[in-house]
Amino acid sequence: MTVLAIGAHHDDIELGAGGTMAKYVRSGDRVYGLVLTNSETHYEIRNIYRTKEAAVRESQAASRIIGFSLIDPPEELQSNNGELEYSTGYMRFVEQLIHEHNIDTCLVHWTGDVNTDHAAAAQISIVAARHVPRVLMYRSNWYQTDRTFNGTIYTDITEVVDIKTEALRAYAGEIENRGEDWISTFIEASRINGFSVGVKFAEVFAPIRYLA
Repeated sequence: MTVLAIGAHHDDIELGAGGTMAKYVRSGDRVYGLVLTNSETHYEIRNIYRTKEAAVRESQAASRIIGFSLIDPPEELQSNNGELEYSTGYMRFVEQLIHEHNIDTCLVHWTGDVNTDHAAAAQISIVAARHVPRVLMYRSNWYQTDRTFNGTIYTDITEVVDIKTEALRAYAGEIENRGEDWISTFIEASRINGFSVGVKFAEVFAPIRYLA
């Protein structure tokens, strides 16, 4: 397979699909990651700050740990954190990437995510991937909405959960900003997902389409 994971921010794809990406890499599949914003953050209410340089540096480290190729979109397309919107230009850029790399599997944000960047990234990704045979949505936060994430496709990540954990630890700035729970919450979610299907750890996805 040739896989493209698309996230709004540096860390989203590792949080929602890092174990699955690591498993694809282990299987010899070609795996790419694309981040649509520069992830620059100045959240004064919660005293959370992040420069785009730090975000990219940590993302590059995480990609090396998992083993995927990180694609940088043109700087003129990237926005700051909280400012991503659907645009035909960005959609066509992603569509061209899908064509150039012969992508057959896309891992994308859930359309019901309350984070506006995540929702915009989902719209861009799903439109761009409209001809891709496998498009799966992941969650990269646990904020509640009035919509239900209908995850029905599971990946057993038991053998690679340590790789996912190590990749998340590459985001030292995020750990400093948000605390150790930022990692443990997602690993615990993987444990609960695994319990649902009889394995130790799993990631779960909601399908847009899945051609077996």
